[in-house]
Amino acid sequence: MSLLGEALSALRGRRRQNMAAIAAPAEPLDADQALVRAIIDGSQAAFAHLVETHQRTCAHVIGRMVGDRDQVADLLQETFLAVFRQLHRFRFESSLRTWVSRVAYTTALQHLRRRRLEAQWMVAVEVPEELGIGDEGPGPAEFSESLQAGRQLGAALERLSAPQRLIVGLHYLEDFDLAEIEQVTGLARGTIKSHLYRARQILKQELTRHATAGELL
Repeated sequence: MSLLGEALSALRGRRRQNMAAIAAPAEPLDADQALVRAIIDGSQAAFAHLVETHQRTCAHVIGRMVGDRDQVADLLQETFLAVFRQLHRFRFESSLRTWVSRVAYTTALQHLRRRRLEAQWMVAVEVPEELGIGDEGPGPAEFSESLQAGRQLGAALERLSAPQRLIVGLHYLEDFDLAEIEQVTGLARGTIKSHLYRARQILKQELTRHATAGELL
């Protein structure tokens, strides 16, 4: 098992622990329909459930894009206000989780536009699709648990660009597949695969460097 595989396994392990503590597994579409109908009919409890279920993922999306922790709480409020106002337009062409995450992405992008930082984000997020070689990456069954790799991973993630951290987080921490990431970000599939490929290469290099440094101590 490679260091990169162990690190990404640890990242998935963190997700399982977090999800067990704060939310049930992703609900099937019919449950989404029932929840949306209850909210539209005026159920405050249903809307509170929606917020509780999806706020962590939305905070991840916003935090990776904006990079300012002080802004995340305000933008989360904007996100769920927009969700409430636009919910009647939701046509179940995706999962509710994907749609809410898309609202969070759009809210963060609008914030960057107001701050005149949108261009920087778009330059960073657009990479040539032909560089997206490789598949979606190793799946959960291919990873072994590694606490040490998990500690190293935090430092290695800082070497990634903001779009790379967002996409890696959605894919490995939130368990979004490529189609869902495409729906959330609006990016082409090849661009997403390019970011994942580049991110894995950087993480592999950083984790190898950390391991080598540890052996020399």
